[in-house]
Amino acid sequence: MKIDVDIDKFTGGYKIIFPISEFKEKSDYKMGIQIIRCFSNDMELDPELEVEDMQDILDKTEELQKLFFTVEISEEGIEVDI
Repeated sequence: MKIDVDIDKFTGGYKIIFPISEFKEKSDYKMGIQIIRCFSNDMELDPELEVEDMQDILDKTEELQKLFFTVEISEEGIEVDI
């Protein structure tokens, strides 16, 4: 899975950009969740995401006719931006 990751050198937070074209099968959804979990663990956060949650995010992204969605992870929490 190809993603883009930016690290904020001041806060240590992460910005992960997921192109929706990378999600074709259920295993891709699970991989996206694992990627989010890996970065979240660094901040001692538990994203509590399920495949259905990823499907909802992708559905909303497609509905808004966007090509990607962004997950921002910081000490303050996890935020999905479409």
